[in-house]
Amino acid sequence: MLYKFLKVLVKIIIFPLFRIEVHGKENLPADGAYIICGNHWSNWDPIMVAGAIDRTISFMAKKELFEIKIIKGLLKKLYAFPVDRDKTDLKSLRYAVDLIKQGKILCIFPEGTRVKLAQRKNIKDGAGYIALRAKANIIPVEIISTYKPFKKSYIYFKKPLYISDYTSYKKKEAMELLMDDTFKAIYENRLALIDSK
Repeated sequence: MLYKFLKVLVKIIIFPLFRIEVHGKENLPADGAYIICGNHWSNWDPIMVAGAIDRTISFMAKKELFEIKIIKGLLKKLYAFPVDRDKTDLKSLRYAVDLIKQGKILCIFPEGTRVKLAQRKNIKDGAGYIALRAKANIIPVEIISTYKPFKKSYIYFKKPLYISDYTSYKKKEAMELLMDDTFKAIYENRLALIDSK
């Protein structure tokens, strides 16, 4: 209930404020599970992704947020769950796989924290592990925004990365290749701009 209410507020207040344009919604399946992987430059990013998608999304969030009692309760109502970014958090990874197997959508920002540079080394392989274990496709999303009021913002949902294209590789190689391709898709427009200079 809270998720739906806040989502309406995002659509009628936040989207016009940041003049958000959403592209590539045709790449989002109407049903079934998948993983969204996006770049992470601002705390606004998950709000933007949630507002752009019609279905309910579960979010992986840093465990430090859940150490604040009021925020913990709010995050749970918004379908977020904690992950320890400083180690391999098997409990959170298993929980994420279970969500996917239940047919739900999971959103992960694989850089794990806000970053300002598009670098492959910032991308962690956890999303690849979850995708391979749950046999879920990844839909990369590129968010381009200054998050300044009335300046245009863009959300680009890219074509799915099909997990079946990676299952013939050994696990570690499959994860790395999948996240290589995820990185390239997430930053497709920025990397093309850099290459053109």
